[in-house]
Amino acid sequence: MTSILTNQIIWPCELSERTKADILDVAIEIDGIDKYSTLIDGDHQRGLLYCVQGLGTFATTSLDNRPLASFIFGKQMWVGAVAIEIYPKINLYTCELEPLKSLFFPKKDLNTLAETNGEVYKLFYSIMRTNSPKLVQGMHLSFYGIEERINFFLLELARSKKLTDSPRIEIKITQQQLSEIANVSRPRVNEILNKFAQQGFIELVRGKMIITDYAGMCKALEDKVVM
Repeated sequence: MTSILTNQIIWPCELSERTKADILDVAIEIDGIDKYSTLIDGDHQRGLLYCVQGLGTFATTSLDNRPLASFIFGKQMWVGAVAIEIYPKINLYTCELEPLKSLFFPKKDLNTLAETNGEVYKLFYSIMRTNSPKLVQGMHLSFYGIEERINFFLLELARSKKLTDSPRIEIKITQQQLSEIANVSRPRVNEILNKFAQQGFIELVRGKMIITDYAGMCKALEDKVVM
């Protein structure tokens, strides 16, 4: 049982107070997230995650290590509903960019609760409805070039911080982290980021980068990618 109250959670749909309390009863509080690459293939590893604070990323690859999609995991976001049943196996890489605190809701406990409370399926559906377009978008980008994928990922980080109206958007991510998340060599990442800097889209600072032309990056991506 978590110490976090139901009114501290941003729920993706309308649920009864009893259902919210029952769901939180199975929650496990997690501080941080280990940087790891693993094969997710067991039910004990599956469930829902809710971000209480911080910022992290999830990147998935095929079993032969081809990039599939990258996801941003930030404050008030839910993830996991799409993968809780659909994928038999997932290669998952995670990275903590800002200190994370999250709640994990194990699949087994949610399934048990769903046997007597159909509102749990409403929660699953609402999370899937929100995240599926992002999943499809991310997988669609995997067919494009490295430059387009990195552009998209940086824009998603900016959106997750809700700073798109700011003239200078600070993203705390290193080139090495971006290389691992995007499944691209570091020299290639460095080449693309320097190109963005020359175009006036970003400024490169040690340990972070600053987006100085968010609209320009959006336009550059739209000109090359059919979304």
